[in-house]
Amino acid sequence: MAFPAQFEGFSVTSHETAEMAEMTEMAASFERFARLECEELPLYRRLTLGAAEDPEMLKLLAIAPRGQRRPNLILAAVHYLLLDGADDPLADWYPTVNRGAPQPTVDPYPEFRRFVFEHLEELAPMLASRSTQTNEVNRSCLWFAAWRAAATDVADMPLALVEVGASAGLNLLADRYRYDFGDRIERGDRSSEVRLTCELRGRVPPLDAPLPRIVARHGIDLDPIDVRDPDALRWLRACVWPEQPDRHARLDAAAKTAASDPPSVIRGDAVDEVADVIEAFPLDAHVVVMNSWTLTYLERSRREAFVAALDLIGATRTLTWVSAEHPGCLAVFRDPKPTLEPASRTLVGMVRWRDGARMVDNAATVHPHLRWMEWRRSSNC
Repeated sequence: MAFPAQFEGFSVTSHETAEMAEMTEMAASFERFARLECEELPLYRRLTLGAAEDPEMLKLLAIAPRGQRRPNLILAAVHYLLLDGADDPLADWYPTVNRGAPQPTVDPYPEFRRFVFEHLEELAPMLASRSTQTNEVNRSCLWFAAWRAAATDVADMPLALVEVGASAGLNLLADRYRYDFGDRIERGDRSSEVRLTCELRGRVPPLDAPLPRIVARHGIDLDPIDVRDPDALRWLRACVWPEQPDRHARLDAAAKTAASDPPSVIRGDAVDEVADVIEAFPLDAHVVVMNSWTLTYLERSRREAFVAALDLIGATRTLTWVSAEHPGCLAVFRDPKPTLEPASRTLVGMVRWRDGARMVDNAATVHPHLRWMEWRRSSNC
């Protein structure tokens, strides 16, 4: 087995081959993150490219659970310590911490690396126990459209919402925000401090269809965030990239909205809890299950188990599942543009169960943070 040059000098004896292969994959994930996510993020681009060539940094990330060994986790852990008031020169590179001061012009990676290894006592437990929870509020632009689309054939039924991987549940409050879809029409709650924007491409989704009454909304998360807890909210902020002030402004406004009447988010596993949550909903409600960049963190067998659980529920209830994940995450949805880079977009699939019958649609393709939305709703079954 051949390994990249940065791993020369590391042992590749038989008992370490698997570890080395995983390090190679982690290096590749840092490189992909830099290339696909950091085009407009010079700080994070340099940090992730530096980490990709740093075996000791990659070995440190192995502390994390397998599903969390991704660039976002270590970037968020460092960001969290800086937001928590760590007095260190590294803070000069972070717009969320340096209060608008000019960023240094030298290479930030040496300072980042020094900070990481000087703060191992604080960082290691975070890497071992935390999970990335972006709770990108702008994804509510999708839910604003998708809830209406899901209800077009059962508009007389009230809605009961379930979000899997809900984090703080901010996207469960999509009806409390105001929206700009670029057509000079302001939608949603026009008095809301949370103003979200999204460019529409292709077909126009049913943005102006009536939204049925919402009678229940619950989230499920392995580690729920309570926005009234300053430490928990700091972690949520740390997971948002420091070079994107618009995302931080949206998060702060949504957290303020949620703090006055937070949605219910229970601690638990998606597969194990979804049936119990739905069982408590009124029998006359139309259940809408939603997830965004959540199932990608599950092993493939658990994703399949989740789909099987929904199939069982849909056999006896009016149910719609709206899933926003990277193309290829779920076998039930076909990628309409398989030649494009998967990480640059999110595939939105919609599955409806009506009187026990199952219908599958490719509903849309969207930017991961909903900068744009291309609605399609072309059936693939």
